[in-house]
Amino acid sequence: MKGKRTLSIIMAALVLGTVGCGEKSDSSGSDGNSDNGMVDYEWSNVAIGGGGYITGIVYNPTEEGLAYVRTDIGGAYRFDKEKNRWVAITDCFGNDEWNLIGIESIATDPVDTNRVYAACGTYMGTNGALLASDDYGETWKRFDLDFGCGGNNSGRGTGERLMVDPQNNSNVYFGSRMNGLWKSTDYGETWSQVTSFPVTGDYIQEGNNIGIMWVRSDPNSGDIYAGVAMRNGECIYKSSDSGETWETLPANAPGLYPLRAEISPNGKMYLACSDTAGPNVDPHQGAVYSLDLATQKFTDITPDVDDGRYGGFGGVTLDGKDENTIVVTSLSFWDDRGHNIYRSTDGGESWEALYTNEEKNFRMDVTDADWLTWGREEASIGWWTSAVALDPFNSDKVSYGTGATLYSTENLTDLGSDTPVTIKFDAYGIEETAVFDMVAPPYTEGKPQMYSIMGDLTGFAHIDVEKCPDDAHFFKNGVASSVDCGWLDSNFGVYTSDSSRKPLNYTTDGGSTWNVITRLPDKSYGGDVAMSADGKTIIWKPGSLTGKPYLTPDYGETWYNCEGLSYGARVVADRVDPDTFYATVEGTFYVSTDGGYHFSATGAILPDNCRLTAVGDKQGHVWAAGGSMIFFSEDGGVTFSPIKTINAKAIGFGAPEHEGDYMTVYAIGNDNVEGNDEPHGDGIYRSTDKGETWQRINDNEHLFGNISDLSITGDSEKFGRVYFATNGRGIVMGDPSEE
Repeated sequence: MKGKRTLSIIMAALVLGTVGCGEKSDSSGSDGNSDNGMVDYEWSNVAIGGGGYITGIVYNPTEEGLAYVRTDIGGAYRFDKEKNRWVAITDCFGNDEWNLIGIESIATDPVDTNRVYAACGTYMGTNGALLASDDYGETWKRFDLDFGCGGNNSGRGTGERLMVDPQNNSNVYFGSRMNGLWKSTDYGETWSQVTSFPVTGDYIQEGNNIGIMWVRSDPNSGDIYAGVAMRNGECIYKSSDSGETWETLPANAPGLYPLRAEISPNGKMYLACSDTAGPNVDPHQGAVYSLDLATQKFTDITPDVDDGRYGGFGGVTLDGKDENTIVVTSLSFWDDRGHNIYRSTDGGESWEALYTNEEKNFRMDVTDADWLTWGREEASIGWWTSAVALDPFNSDKVSYGTGATLYSTENLTDLGSDTPVTIKFDAYGIEETAVFDMVAPPYTEGKPQMYSIMGDLTGFAHIDVEKCPDDAHFFKNGVASSVDCGWLDSNFGVYTSDSSRKPLNYTTDGGSTWNVITRLPDKSYGGDVAMSADGKTIIWKPGSLTGKPYLTPDYGETWYNCEGLSYGARVVADRVDPDTFYATVEGTFYVSTDGGYHFSATGAILPDNCRLTAVGDKQGHVWAAGGSMIFFSEDGGVTFSPIKTINAKAIGFGAPEHEGDYMTVYAIGNDNVEGNDEPHGDGIYRSTDKGETWQRINDNEHLFGNISDLSITGDSEKFGRVYFATNGRGIVMGDPSEE
């Protein structure tokens, strides 16, 4: 069926503003200090190596080395050619706008290559925003939408919904999930709905509209095409007049959705199709088609290489140097080898694949992020692979995203020869884990600098926070809920897990091996755990509502009740004395000086929701924070004094500025307190004088999205270094800027 409609435009109520997302702080001063209550910091991450879903990869076709990736919950990144790594470009969004670090789509301008656009919104239930930048994402102009985007919803791996018209790059298009097609004619300054666009899409998956999946331009004619998830197969729409009118192309096979499409100068559109939009709902059928744009005829060019493939196809990309070379990826092809990648040099008439049932034509190189082997001899090719892009300046390099990281090939053109294709880890700088907690004990060479726990990946023992962990130090046992270690010897560590087979795990060799405590005094899993300063005693509180704390002095051989503590107790270890533990129950403070066997109330009362943190180098020093003022004790919790200079949701300690000084205190909170006439608001703070004064160390360009899992700590050996947990941006690491 074909039809045309005239253009009518409805202006949306958009809020225009400019927000900074630069890589440098605006504050400065001698020795990193300024007189405005801020400290200049440089920001990076504890290296893991991705850890989440890469949903889109876009290479600029005219500027060599310029590329962007989008993630489902961790923001957008640009490849920095000078640093040879990816840099985050959406850290300007903070806790109150965390929804905007899920990226629905990204587009790079092929004409003015400094321009880039992003559609932001993690979940459709909250309104999204469109961003426009003319400085490679250093700063953004923002346009608030009155509808949501679905960066982490079903179908998040479909094609790019944003597109810059190469014939007139002031025109930018955005295909939404529920609200049709949108267009800007002024480089994203203003946006309007293209009401002549005939459909919004009627395929719904897991309660989410998939809508317009991609917008592409014909390099020959300049015609604009859009792909929509329509159940009747009428999925492709064409405009020859910059969106004024639209023509419905003949239907493809009903029930197959063209998740991604690319248009070659040879006059063909190549489509990767699946019967679901992935990744949560596995497809059962799929196909690859070429569409002759002149005759509007579909040809089935699905790869048939005897590899046992089932399911759909998730990605398609074209070689910028050869109009007949295509690369496609399978989607939800679950086997030991992972997804497959197929390459054709003759427009889809024949294909080569990374593997078939008879041969293996690749080798994985994850030397720089060895945990990706996941206990196997060789890392998987990947899964959830829909984001795929050939470097337009290098036919040997195809980059693709998985549910865990980003990979790139080194010699793709060798596919089909006797030389295996080398696939390398390529996520340097990309970190998008959802982190629950971490501890950073004192360390010496070869011992862990940190233990961390997080969603999906369980956690790691980090021997060097600047290098991705190896597989031996990768926990990979269910979802962890608590972690601790021996402060006097960081080789001792412990974590809890929801795994019924491995619910409580400990190490005595820095995480090289983990021992499972299977004999538990309670049938529950998970919960909270504390380890004595020498690593010999573990106190475990089960995750159930009725769970009371138990201790074991021999790694689970025997268990004892922690006498004096009832349900709901929160226990932490003194960091100097192995026999001392602290606890709170409904605001009452307790202490044990006999290794946790007996607890007694000291008479001190604290806020009900406070969390205890022991100072790393002073016996009897314990602090409490829970959203308002901090309380601290220097006598083992007999008495507490308030610190009224900051409101803190979480606190942690790091190395002092000078030897012999009190440890540096770090806080997530704000300085909106009585007596402070010039507060700096919500942020990350540090104090080098035991809480008397505070300096904010992040700025409004570095808010890091969702900091909801409240965990912060300093490095116990390096002054000024701070770590804090995020939900989507991994473990952020900050160091004072060098003057």
